[in-house]
Amino acid sequence: MQWIKAIFWVAVLGVIGIFIIENLNFFDQMANLKFLTYNFSLKLYLLLFFSFFFGMLFGLAYTFKAWFKKRNELKKKNEEIRKLKEELDSLRNLPLTEEKPQGI
Repeated sequence: MQWIKAIFWVAVLGVIGIFIIENLNFFDQMANLKFLTYNFSLKLYLLLFFSFFFGMLFGLAYTFKAWFKKRNELKKKNEEIRKLKEELDSLRNLPLTEEKPQGI
């Protein structure tokens, strides 16, 4: 299964590489960006790279937020499990007493 995954990703990266090589003239063009009163000129490949990079950065930050939340929740649950196990062990160590039925 790992070989199939590796072959798949090599093929995907190969297709992306061929696409970029075939369209180098397009990616080498200048892109004019306007923000309020500022004007920027930037190569298109740099614009795409920075867009991808910052998108990945924001996605990673969002993922870490959820990961830390789940991690704290797991710590609380593990602490609760530990306390319940201690309580169960203490109840197991109690001596058994025989109850007599009432009314007989």
